[in-house]
Amino acid sequence: MTLPDHVISLLSEKKEDGLISPFKNELLRASSYDLTVGEEYYIGKEGVFSSIETERIRRNQSFKIPPHAVCFILTEETINLPKDITAKVSLRMTHIYAGIILTSQPPFDPGYKGKVILMLYNLSSKSICMKRGERIATIEFSRLEKASMSSKVHRSVSTIEEQLTQPIISSLSEIARASKSAKRTVTWLASNTLVFVTLIVAVLAVPGFFTYKGLSERLDDQKEKIVEMKNMIEKYESGMDTYKKEIDYLNRSLGKIKPSLIDMEVKEASITPQN
Repeated sequence: MTLPDHVISLLSEKKEDGLISPFKNELLRASSYDLTVGEEYYIGKEGVFSSIETERIRRNQSFKIPPHAVCFILTEETINLPKDITAKVSLRMTHIYAGIILTSQPPFDPGYKGKVILMLYNLSSKSICMKRGERIATIEFSRLEKASMSSKVHRSVSTIEEQLTQPIISSLSEIARASKSAKRTVTWLASNTLVFVTLIVAVLAVPGFFTYKGLSERLDDQKEKIVEMKNMIEKYESGMDTYKKEIDYLNRSLGKIKPSLIDMEVKEASITPQN
């Protein structure tokens, strides 16, 4: 069951071990409580760093979360959960609309006592300003059917620096940087398109020239061969004409010889005596 505002207020008004400390009535909602930006934050930086350096901010001081950056923020409030109450945190819609998302966080178990660390991503392309004391997240409390029987002591959180073990670099920043580099490359290519087209045409034209030249030479060779064949055919035709004339001459000669032979045969037949 989610705790309503009057129960949250009642549990927080205890002098010792109050549910929320410090508690301000203007931050109370119908079934939740608004958490505010505390005194410490950490923004992941590009490059190689061997140590983690968080930043401290004074009252009403502001800082900016760069585009595509990851940021850890420590809340001003400390929560103290009884054995039968659990809590979960969500980001305020104002920041969601601005392009910030809160990473998924597990609920706080009963018995937890300490501050809240929020891990935020700035998905927008603009820097987002944060101010100490500004409302940033909302915490909801739920009562269990029975109190937890676990005797496990939960580690209390008081600073960001003691929780982080290594520097954090946002992959979104690397993606954005790669995107900008690609955009610059595309712009450069677009501005030099005419040059590239000219070079490509020139490169393609050179092989074309040699190809045409080679084809022309082959055609010339074929023409020469055709001329040679034509000359040979004309020579053969001339020879055939000569042979034809000789054949005609022989035929005419044979024509003259045949009558003479016939006359001779007739004469021989008339001279031969009959029995």
